[in-house]
Amino acid sequence: MALPFFIKKYVDQIKTISPKYDVIYTVSKDDPIVFEDSTNVNLSIAMIADSHLPNRESAELNLSNAFEDLSNSQEKFDAFMMAGDLVDYGTNNEYKRFFRAFDNQKAVSNIFVTLGNHDARFFYRKNIKIVMKKVEEYLKIKTEGRSYYSYDVNGYTIIVLCTEKRVLEKAHISKEQIAFLDKELQRGTKDGKPVFVMCHQPFAETHGLPEVWKTGDMGEQNDEVRAVMEKYKNVFFINGHLHGGIFEKIAETLNEENGVYSISIPGYRKPNNFGIKDCGVGYYCEVYDDRVVFKARNFLKGEYISGDYTRLEYKLI
Repeated sequence: MALPFFIKKYVDQIKTISPKYDVIYTVSKDDPIVFEDSTNVNLSIAMIADSHLPNRESAELNLSNAFEDLSNSQEKFDAFMMAGDLVDYGTNNEYKRFFRAFDNQKAVSNIFVTLGNHDARFFYRKNIKIVMKKVEEYLKIKTEGRSYYSYDVNGYTIIVLCTEKRVLEKAHISKEQIAFLDKELQRGTKDGKPVFVMCHQPFAETHGLPEVWKTGDMGEQNDEVRAVMEKYKNVFFINGHLHGGIFEKIAETLNEENGVYSISIPGYRKPNNFGIKDCGVGYYCEVYDDRVVFKARNFLKGEYISGDYTRLEYKLI
């Protein structure tokens, strides 16, 4: 029986992966992470997206570099966020390699992951069980069969959204998940603290959409999810999916009055499409009483990046 077109397309891609992705990078110890005010940091989070891990040793080792870079710093990281497309084709061996990098690290204890479209595209039911079992193990919570969840670190709320159906590119967010988001945002922001919300897919008409990618947004429930987020103050939306690199559309203001912002994390495994295109790039954030600072970091090589949009600062309302 002939394979459906979109499946054949990705099977063909597996057979033609460029050899350059087999390069194994070394983490430098010469440029360690240093916070701007280590004494007064209330929360620190490292963030990457789109590791697209294939069943290749080089990719597993390169993913582990991110944790090695965190370990080389004297700073303490409270959480690690991975904004989807954990693996490339959703196979069991890919997930074994992906989570082995997480299981073997000791740099950070609170791990947050969500499924991207590559995780949900072929084997959604199987993969949601694999991923959420790990979430429960890492955070010591019960997700009760859901693909979305929330957890507090140092008194700050981190909410993870996720598609609830098999998708090609966009997400499907149920009414129940939107109600969950509303409830958790109300709880997390009641004392004026910022809340971090993560989903693989970004909102429509942000980060260069639709020009950079016609079908790259959250999808049918886009407006409902965004409307709920904009009701609250000091909300930071973290997404991946776009492989946009560091350029003028890396950050968006969703609601200036309430201090609601969106940060699109560059892709980790492969070179990105715009601006600073380096692979291995993510951000980390430092949360203070009055502000949140995001800094770009090449976790693959263990070095800072210079240039526009590599430091973002937001005053809390």
